[in-house]
Amino acid sequence: MIGFRYLLYFIIIITLFLILNSCSKPETTYLPFSASKNINSVLVLPFEICSENGESFFYCPAREVISGYVEPSAREIMDKLLKMVLLNYSSYYNFVFLSQNEFENIVSQILEETQNPIEIVKELSKKTNTQAILYGRIYRFIERKGSSFSIIEPASVAFALVLYDGNTGGILWMEEFDETQKPLGENVFNIKLYGKLKWLTAEELAERGLLKVFKTFPVK
Repeated sequence: MIGFRYLLYFIIIITLFLILNSCSKPETTYLPFSASKNINSVLVLPFEICSENGESFFYCPAREVISGYVEPSAREIMDKLLKMVLLNYSSYYNFVFLSQNEFENIVSQILEETQNPIEIVKELSKKTNTQAILYGRIYRFIERKGSSFSIIEPASVAFALVLYDGNTGGILWMEEFDETQKPLGENVFNIKLYGKLKWLTAEELAERGLLKVFKTFPVK
């Protein structure tokens, strides 16, 4: 009887855990990769820095990224790195890049008509004659303190990328990266990410993060 009671308590606890876990992390429905076959041009937006209250005109379903300090140069560095990485996919899509001023001008026009995230994506696509929009958000970008061989504090970078379908405003693809460099002795599996036995700069860590997340980028 006592054994049965403990078993019943165990089942109840496990059930509650599963319910709470499913409530705290709602699933996001993505469009099928086959939808990318209709995409020829992709509008690439400048990276957005995550605000303290998390407000944005773009829906980003990153769930396990920890926000923190962002270096003043982070947006410029991430925009540059993203352009470099996208060169690897230029045979699949035509990428259209907007400067920060161009982006703000177009969005200000759209906001006069709607503030609905889905409609904003669709309007951006129409105004730029593109079929998809690539959006990036920086959550953390902390430069290392020290040198490549002697460190006081390691580099720490967190960001997310979302590819929206311009026709429906739905999400085609999303990946997130959240990494603070650790000694290889603590995690030998990260040797592929770090590359060499040295302490990376935030830019070097971000570049490796972009290359990692783009391994799942949908291609035609």
